[in-house]
Amino acid sequence: MLLAIETSCDETSVALLERNGTVRANLIASQIERHQPFGGVVPEIASREHLQHLFPLLTRALGHAGAKWSDVEGIAVTAGPGLIGALLVGVAGAQGLAYGLGVPLIPVNHLEGHLFSAYLQKEGAAIPMPARFLSMVISGGHSSIYDVKAGVSTMLNRTRDDAIGETFDKVAKFIGLPYPGGPQIEKFGREGSADPKRFPFPVPQFKEESLDFSYSGIKAGAIRLAREHGITATGDAKSLADFCATFQDALIAQLIDRLDAVWRRIDEPKPTEIAIAGGVAANGVLRDRVARWGGERGLIVRLPEKRYCTDNAAMIGFAALQREGSATDPRRVIARSRVH
Repeated sequence: MLLAIETSCDETSVALLERNGTVRANLIASQIERHQPFGGVVPEIASREHLQHLFPLLTRALGHAGAKWSDVEGIAVTAGPGLIGALLVGVAGAQGLAYGLGVPLIPVNHLEGHLFSAYLQKEGAAIPMPARFLSMVISGGHSSIYDVKAGVSTMLNRTRDDAIGETFDKVAKFIGLPYPGGPQIEKFGREGSADPKRFPFPVPQFKEESLDFSYSGIKAGAIRLAREHGITATGDAKSLADFCATFQDALIAQLIDRLDAVWRRIDEPKPTEIAIAGGVAANGVLRDRVARWGGERGLIVRLPEKRYCTDNAAMIGFAALQREGSATDPRRVIARSRVH
């Protein structure tokens, strides 16, 4: 059985997986309430929370899985990218456990965890991954599309400025909605009377026909509109609903626009599957539109279980199962805030 640890940002998570990808336990200690007063993640608070929650979670995960320490055959840990203080807590804990248990330690790139997460299931073994698929990772820190061949990922585009989840959070904070902003924007944008065309936004394009995302313009435009029309969380309910629906529509429209452009430029034979991943992949409107986009092109669309969208250790363990040959001496595992 593989033990996995994830502490890259503001959620402490521990998981236990079988070699076929069956998730026996996946526990998460969320820090949302601790960071809400600040409208975003405070690194120092995140690190201290990881220190407090990591080892109690380990004990609970073993109990949840009905396992003993002697059942652990290897340990996977997020080594980067992420908040350096938060990463150090997980890496140091994993190193100590690997030494104590005499088992190999597998460092995992956090983004690879997201890339493969759509193939994890709520129950039972993971879905077999094809030899090639597209994966769109969209979260508070990442907005990129990858071409994944035989488990090796190639980045096809990235955001030039803000990530989509970060944009949700910043605009939500400006109008007075609580952190995290994405679920709040989706909630109010789904109001029955919401008009998604009341405050139109153009889809940003680059002169050099770049495939990259760019969300800073939409963010600035949304804040300007909110200021001009007096849109706040405690203001006119109809205006708030229209604003949230329009803003969300603009963010998703750019995702679909770039996804379509990437798809058209990929050489034949094209992938037969596309997966979406990351915290924003839990957005219901986005899931519907990507599913429709894929269906129109005859693609299998892999939508992750919502429990595997946000940061979690199960996806880290699953990524490690694809990289078992990368197990190393625990002393050689280094936490890195950026991974190139």
